[in-house]
Amino acid sequence: MPSIRNTVVATVAALGATANAFCLTDAEAQQVATNWGNMIADYSDSLADAALEKNFTDYSESVSSLINGCPQGSAAEAITLPLLEPTFSTLAAFKMGQGQQAPINFEQLQMWHSCTSVNIRWKTTNTAPIPNPKPVVGLIAMEVNEASAGNQYPYLINTIYSEFDAAAWLQNLVEAGICKAPTGLTATAACSSSAAGATPAPYPTGNGTAVTPTSTASPSSPPAYTGPAYTGAASSLTSSFAAISAVLLSALVFLQ
Repeated sequence: MPSIRNTVVATVAALGATANAFCLTDAEAQQVATNWGNMIADYSDSLADAALEKNFTDYSESVSSLINGCPQGSAAEAITLPLLEPTFSTLAAFKMGQGQQAPINFEQLQMWHSCTSVNIRWKTTNTAPIPNPKPVVGLIAMEVNEASAGNQYPYLINTIYSEFDAAAWLQNLVEAGICKAPTGLTATAACSSSAAGATPAPYPTGNGTAVTPTSTASPSSPPAYTGPAYTGAASSLTSSFAAISAVLLSALVFLQ
């Protein structure tokens, strides 16, 4: 049966290991965000291997909706994705799917992070080869883990949660002739912006009637995030571990 002294020593060691778990710096978090943006804008298998874990998983109902409604590439054409399931459940599936997509520009608008995750707001403006395509804005949350020694990057993306304006993206593809318009819609009708000062066209509702919007005002863009990266949870957690360890060490001295 282990002695009280040995139990205290083991507990202090375990608390120390937990308190020293990794915590992303601003620069490290930005590297994670940059890696993901580069994979969307200029994909390569080598970057995916260097920046993603082998058990990588990607959740995106937006991507799954686009794949189901307008498949591009042989891999997408062969499947129908359940909307609540992962879009890509393995690194190999992601590499096959992303590798068949046309590159797009990818602008990071904001980035914020915790110790183990990175979140970005982003925009793209060329999702289809047409004049003045509608911009698409999205949000991505990335969970990361430390990479093994010798890897090109110190942190790897384990899981992605990504959603964006799939309706604008799909309309761009429809106007480019890449996809057919969904049943009941045309490329220029229900989704098109109204001219300034004009009365918006009625839009269909689920029961077949039409409702005219009461306002033509456009919401302003949200302000850019200017606060510091969030590290409060890690700091308070470390302080708590330090206090507990001090008490246990005092007990250890008493037992000697």
